[in-house]
Amino acid sequence: MNNHELYALIIIFLVSIGTYGLRLSGLLLSGKISNEGKIRIFLDYLPPTLLLSFVTPVILKEGLAGIFAIFLIAACMYKTKNVFLSMIIGVVTIAISRNFFY
Repeated sequence: MNNHELYALIIIFLVSIGTYGLRLSGLLLSGKISNEGKIRIFLDYLPPTLLLSFVTPVILKEGLAGIFAIFLIAACMYKTKNVFLSMIIGVVTIAISRNFFY
């Protein structure tokens, strides 16, 4: 094992400790946060906001096909309330657009 491999392993180890430390601190400190008022409202809206921030760049990257897929997904969710079916419709829409229109 040369020095570069050793340095890479050390960096991977340190980053993994940092990652698990952040996760553990979140779990340990979550009981200390007040669960009332504005903090409660903020925590209720946090997961959908994070999901939207992850999904929006991917949708925009797909262009018109991504926007069309989102409309189909929203219509399916409104009509059927079935998350799995909506997910399948979105994946199939993007797959068709990638394979037949690009």
